[in-house]
Amino acid sequence: MKKIVLLLTFLSICLSAETAKSYVIEDSAQKSNYVGDKREGMTWWYNDKGGIKSKVNFKNGKENGLYTSYHDNAKVKVLVSYVMGQKDGIQKMYFNNGQLGSQVRYELGRREGVMTEWDAEGYKYSEVFYKRNYKVGIKKYFDHSGKVSMTQEFKMDRNPVMIQMLKDKRKETIIDLKKYGLI
Repeated sequence: MKKIVLLLTFLSICLSAETAKSYVIEDSAQKSNYVGDKREGMTWWYNDKGGIKSKVNFKNGKENGLYTSYHDNAKVKVLVSYVMGQKDGIQKMYFNNGQLGSQVRYELGRREGVMTEWDAEGYKYSEVFYKRNYKVGIKKYFDHSGKVSMTQEFKMDRNPVMIQMLKDKRKETIIDLKKYGLI
């Protein structure tokens, strides 16, 4: 009798255990593996032509690993690492010609450090510093020779000139654009 109870208990546990299921969700053109109701393993999203639009690994239902998205011409568009659902590491964005467009570091889902942007021809366009996901300090814009062509100051992601304009929105305010390095 004891053996029968143990056998039935063992069989019920085996039959109720969650197993990974792989299937295509046709309305969103993706292929995912699921354990229960959470994504597990690699997930692919496809464009209208059947090519890979993006892919990322999942662990316990959260992005975990390298996320890659692609332009329609199959060249890389975005590369960024995820750790348990949050961006963590260097994010690189590319133009459809393969040229690097921007680079910034993430820590626990927040931009941290210098973000650099380039134009489609490869010339550095701008640099700005991020602290806890906010722009702080001077954002520099560059011309094609690499010289600073314009600067803009930021405090907590806002330009002080714009903050003053918002405060004085009902008053006429004359702002010295030279003073703020905007011309």
